[in-house]
Amino acid sequence: MIMRAKSVFSKLSVMALLLLPVSAAPASARTVLHSGAPVEAIIMRAGSTASRVSRIKSVPSVGVVNLYQIAVPRLYSDWDTVDDYRLNIERNYWGIKRLRSALKANPATRRALADRGVAISRVVAADVSTNGSLRLYVF
Repeated sequence: MIMRAKSVFSKLSVMALLLLPVSAAPASARTVLHSGAPVEAIIMRAGSTASRVSRIKSVPSVGVVNLYQIAVPRLYSDWDTVDDYRLNIERNYWGIKRLRSALKANPATRRALADRGVAISRVVAADVSTNGSLRLYVF
């Protein structure tokens, strides 16, 4: 009888685990990319990224993150929306302008963006890796 009770209990506990949501996000969460930084922080540091972009000699790879695709268009949500990104871009206009100027002035980055078909006017932020690879955030 005890063995049967243990097996029934283990089956019930497995079923209970299966009914739990796979990924539950807190209600106050903001969009965070796999780099660990919130999107708004990446946009805010666009101006300081410009100096790193100007020192790039070659670009081995380019990754593009389209902010339109990761925005969550829901009402009454704490997740980032297109309007949140638009406001953040307006607030950080001068830093983004410096980043775009650096991308345009550097022949290696200009060529890499042209090869990928990325318009410099759409870039609002960037991450530069140690080997010169770029992750661009476009809007």
